[in-house]
This record gives sequence, structure tokens and C-alpha cells, in this order.
Amino acid sequence: MNTENQFVFKKVSEVNTANIRPIADYLNDQKAILDKLLKIINDEFDALRDRQIDSLKPLAEEKSHLMVKLQSNDQCLKLHPDVALLKTDYKDDVAEIKRMMKNCHFRNEVNGKLIKLCMQATNKLQALFVNVRDGITRNMTYNNKGNAMASGPSRLSVVA
Repeated sequence: MNTENQFVFKKVSEVNTANIRPIADYLNDQKAILDKLLKIINDEFDALRDRQIDSLKPLAEEKSHLMVKLQSNDQCLKLHPDVALLKTDYKDDVAEIKRMMKNCHFRNEVNGKLIKLCMQATNKLQALFVNVRDGITRNMTYNNKGNAMASGPSRLSVVA
């Protein structure tokens, strides 16, 4: 019999529980990550408020890194053998973590709205500069060397 093209199921070994930490450790990690995340979000707010644009990129990268850690830790909690204890023994910790997450989410939304307002203000300023430039260039003339010169408003009224 030709077994070359047949799929063979291999027996999977038992899950190694030696690498699984107590559920309380994961919960404490979540709290620590959320504390750091809230600090980063607050720092981001300060940078936006003070228009320190250069400091936003490292803050965004750190925020992204913390979010990945938060998701990874959450996945470990979901797959933990004692996951049922989250609804009983650890329900106060879970409620605190949810409260912290809501706070981070709210503060992050505030930052998003602030970013939107900053972008709108920048766009308005850009439009103002374009209008000023257009007003000046309408009255531009060039000298015999090809250099642009702004002249005052044209007093000539030509009707063709």
C-alpha cells in the first residue's frame, strides 16, 4: 500500500502546564500594562497640547507596543486552564481592569479629537497662506532680469 500521499494524524503531546503562570500574575500584568498605557496616552495629550510634534512618533510606537502586549496577555488569560475563576474569585480584578481600559479608551478618543482639531487648524492656516500668496501673485511683475516683484494693487481698470 502506498502511504506517500496519505495524511497521517500525529498524536499531540499533553499541554505543558509548567510554563503557565498563575492567573493572578496575568491580571497584575494587565494592570501594569494599562497603567503604562494611560501614562503614554497622557504624555501624548501633553505633546499634542504643547504642539511637540517630534515626541508623538515614539509615543505612538510605545502605545502600539503596549497594545500588542495587552492583547497577548489577554490571549493567555483566555487560554488559561483556570479561566473560569475570572468570573468568581477574580471578578473584582477583572472589573478594575475593565474600568482602566475604559479610561484609556476615553483618553485615547480625546487625543484623537485633539489630533482632528489640530489638523483642521493646520488646514485653515494653509488655506489662509494660499489666499495670501494668491493675492500677492496676482500683482506680481517681473523685472528685466526675470526676478519677481510684488507691486501694489493694480489701479488700472481695463474694460475690453
